Amino acid sequence: MPVNVFANFEDGLEPSARQRDHFITDLDFDDERLWVPYGETAWFQPCRFDVTTGGFTAVLKALPGTVVPKHYHVSTVQGWTLQGSWRYLEHDWVATAGTFIFEPSGESHTLVIPEDATETAIILFVVSGALIFTDDEGNFAAYEDGFTMLELARAHYREQGLDVSRLDALIR
Repeated sequence: MPVNVFANFEDGLEPSARQRDHFITDLDFDDERLWVPYGETAWFQPCRFDVTTGGFTAVLKALPGTVVPKHYHVSTVQGWTLQGSWRYLEHDWVATAGTFIFEPSGESHTLVIPEDATETAIILFVVSGALIFTDDEGNFAAYEDGFTMLELARAHYREQGLDVSRLDALIR
């Protein structure tokens, strides 16, 4: 889950090692080692870490009953539901497979996978900037961005004995 103490995160690459060209990455949903834990019932596979905006692109996998705590977006978010269903407590819609959403900056919400969902939710998110997690009173609780997601992924890859340079190739 997100950090709750702000630190000076960076991508750790020398400027000459940063790629600026286009790229592709192939995800493997069947290889459990590639899913980075994001709480007890959610995981992500990174697609891109944006060192210009602090954003990131990732596929989120979450079990029925998962709640991603209330958070505020400092920039836009796009999401495409690949499997399952999910919603925001603050809205009256439910996203199902094939649903695309666009969130303007300034949106604050709580992501939930319904407890009665019949399958795991899998959602592709393109996040343009940081997320600020808040408590029930709206006070700062935690922070997440492309740099913190990169650090989470690197730590997980090291634990799994995976090649961390695969993550470095996703930095743009």
